[in-house]
Amino acid sequence: MGRCGDSNRIGSGGVSYAFGGEQGRMKGRMGLVLLAVCFMVVSTPPSNAQKGSKDIAFEEALIDARKISDQLAEKVRGLLLQEIGKGGFSSAVRVCSELAQEITLQFNAQTGHDVRRISLKYRNPKNVPDAYEQRKLEEFNILNQKKELSNEYFEMIEEQGKKYLRYLRPLIVSPLCITCHGPKENIPQEVKAILAERYPDDRATGFLVGDVRGAITVKIPLSEGKR
Repeated sequence: MGRCGDSNRIGSGGVSYAFGGEQGRMKGRMGLVLLAVCFMVVSTPPSNAQKGSKDIAFEEALIDARKISDQLAEKVRGLLLQEIGKGGFSSAVRVCSELAQEITLQFNAQTGHDVRRISLKYRNPKNVPDAYEQRKLEEFNILNQKKELSNEYFEMIEEQGKKYLRYLRPLIVSPLCITCHGPKENIPQEVKAILAERYPDDRATGFLVGDVRGAITVKIPLSEGKR
């Protein structure tokens, strides 16, 4: 044990403090506290400024994705109802086969984001999901069967060192969809003829009301956000 006249040494990382006697021990304890405080400051993760900028970028992208998906869904639905009113369901096939793709491309050009309509049972080959989207659509089917499907899903992912917002809005089969996407035996002959001509490899039939038809998907690269 050290005597009163001995020195007490407190060190960390090669730094030592020498104090003598009772006063030395008190100063030594204070040195430990100061050292701990210094270490906490040095080892603290980056400030919330960086984290906050990423949160801002994510929130801004999410707002954009929600807006885009809502507008696209309403635009396609409006045109579909308009065509049905003018020429029946055979006329509405044109909306799904041609105009929906044109509208989607317009949204891509206007927003600069990757916007698509996808399905596991697609009609247009341009609506084939990528690997990530396929996993999500399969999950949607399971959640839908359990009555646990939400109206939107989103997350931040990293691809090749870059961060993206992936946003998906499930599309549910309504009674309006059944005429063109329901069981084949229930699809009118004139609609069947159009589908056979335009989509000989059509997979988008056999749906029932309430099934997951597919999803609107939006992919947005994340920047540092606005400051």
